[in-house]
Amino acid sequence: MGKLAWQIIGVGAPIVAAFAARKALTFAWEKSTHRPAPSNPVDDEISMSEALAWTIVSGVGVAVAQLVVQRLAANTVRKNFGDEALPKKYRKQIAEGVD
Repeated sequence: MGKLAWQIIGVGAPIVAAFAARKALTFAWEKSTHRPAPSNPVDDEISMSEALAWTIVSGVGVAVAQLVVQRLAANTVRKNFGDEALPKKYRKQIAEGVD
């Protein structure tokens, strides 16, 4: 059950977070600039600085949302189903006594 929980929560939640973050960032961009968010980077009506600013804002915003949600998902799965429910790369590393 734990591995299924990870597949649903750990994979699905970051996808939903990215979608929600993009929507929220688009809304905030349009309210603050009174212009639509750049959707076509090669459009002549969008300046290079505006396209670059949108790319940075949306890229960082989406990445942060995915990171936060993925960490919450991992902690939730770990807490409810144990560390073995997570993929190997997300399991806590057991510190070996290295002298």
